[in-house]
Amino acid sequence: MKNKCKVSIIMPSLNVVDYIDECIQSALKQTLSEIEIICVDAGSTDGTWEKLISYADNPEYKDHIILLQSEVKSYGYQINLALRQAIGEYIAILETDDYIEEDMYEQLYTIGITNNADYVKADYDTFISYPSNIRIFDRMMLFGNSKEKYERILNPEKDLYLYIYDRNIWKGIYKKKFLLNHNIVLNESNGAAFQDIGFTQQILASAKRAVYSDKSLYRYRMDREDSSINSVHGLKYSYWEFSRLLENHDLREKIKYMDGVFAHMVQSFCCELIKTLRAVDYDVESEAIKPYYMWFKEQILDAINTCLLSIDLYQLYPQLSSVLDNIYKFSLELKDNDLILKEKREKFLEMVEKRRIIVFGLGAYGRSAIKYLYKHSVSIVAACDNNKRLWGKKQYGLSVYSPLECVKCFSDCTYVVANKKNSNEIYDQLIDLGMKEDCIIIYS
Repeated sequence: MKNKCKVSIIMPSLNVVDYIDECIQSALKQTLSEIEIICVDAGSTDGTWEKLISYADNPEYKDHIILLQSEVKSYGYQINLALRQAIGEYIAILETDDYIEEDMYEQLYTIGITNNADYVKADYDTFISYPSNIRIFDRMMLFGNSKEKYERILNPEKDLYLYIYDRNIWKGIYKKKFLLNHNIVLNESNGAAFQDIGFTQQILASAKRAVYSDKSLYRYRMDREDSSINSVHGLKYSYWEFSRLLENHDLREKIKYMDGVFAHMVQSFCCELIKTLRAVDYDVESEAIKPYYMWFKEQILDAINTCLLSIDLYQLYPQLSSVLDNIYKFSLELKDNDLILKEKREKFLEMVEKRRIIVFGLGAYGRSAIKYLYKHSVSIVAACDNNKRLWGKKQYGLSVYSPLECVKCFSDCTYVVANKKNSNEIYDQLIDLGMKEDCIIIYS
C-alpha cells in the first residue's frame, strides 16, 4: 500500500462462506484508511476461498487485501503466518464469522498512538441470529460499571482481574514491535483450539502500557455450531494451552505471575469440565474427561501444596473443592441438577406451545425469555413493559406496548412474565387489567 500502514487486520478462515461477506465488508468499511487486510485460509471447501479471491480481484479493494493459504488447519499457525507478513504498526485479529463497527480500528489506533500503548482493547457485544433477520445482542463489559479502569494506562503484569477475565484477543490491537520484542506468538495446535489462552497470558505478562476502552466495537457470533466455544473438546483444548504454558521452559520464564496463570486455568478447567461432562453424558471415565481432569488436578494441588500461589483458589472458585474431592459425585450432582432444569424447561415449553405469546419485561430476564422462545420457534406477538421510555419502540424485533394498551390489543394472548424481582407484582397487575390466571405464565 502507498501510505504507512497503521493496522494490519488478520482474518483466519476455514469454511465460513455464510459469514465471510459481512466480516470482510466490515473491515473494508473502516474509517481508518491506512490498513491492510491479511486473509489466511486453511483450505476451505465451501466457497470461502473463492469469495476472498473475488474481493482481492476487485480494483476498489486490491490495494488493501493480501491473500495467503495455510497448509495447516490451525488457527494459531494461520495467525503466526500472517504476523510474519504484516507491516502495520498495530496488529488486529478479526475472526471471520464475526464483524466490527466501522470506526473500531480508528478509535483503537488513536488511543494506542496517544498513549504509546503496547495494546488497546475495547468492550464488545455477543449476538445470536434468529429468523426474520432478528439479532439479539448482549453487551460484554470487562469492568462492568467500574469506570476507573477504562481509558487510562494500566500495567497488567500482575493484575489478577485481567488474568481471569480478559480472555479475548480479537477485541483489540497489539503493537507489532511489542509482539516481536517479546517473541509473542500463538500455539500452532490443530484447529481452532483456544490458542488465545496462551497468547493472552503472554500479552499480560509482557505489557507495561495497556489501555481499555468502554466502547463496544466488536460483534461476536454465538450461534455457529462448529465454533470452538461450542466444541465438546474444550477440556482437551484447555489442557493443550495450559500444559504448554507450564511445561515449556521459555514460556514459564516469561510468565512469572503464577497467581494469574492458575486463576485463569482453574476458571477454564471448571467451565470446560462441566461442558465436556454434559457432552459425554456425564461419563467421568471418558477419554475426553479423565486424562485431562487428572492432569489439571495434579497441577492445581501441587501448586496449592507447595505454596506456589499467594491466592486462595478455593475461595476464588468455591466449586473447585467438590470438583477435586470427588469428580464422580460432582458429575452425578451435575446430572441431577441438569435433569431438574431440563424438566422445568420442558414444562415451560408445554405451557407456551401453540400459544401466541406476549413477553412482559424487557430487562435481562425478558431478553433471556425472548431468546429461549425464539430458539424453540414459539410465536411471540409483541412485548410490554412498565418502562414508559420503551413504549412505541421496537426491542428484539418486537413492538413494545404499555401494559394497558397491550391487554386491550392482545387479550387473547398468553403473557409470559419475565422479571426477576417483581414477577408477583406484575402478575397481580395483569389480573387487575382483566387477564385470566391461565393466560399468565411466570418465567424463571
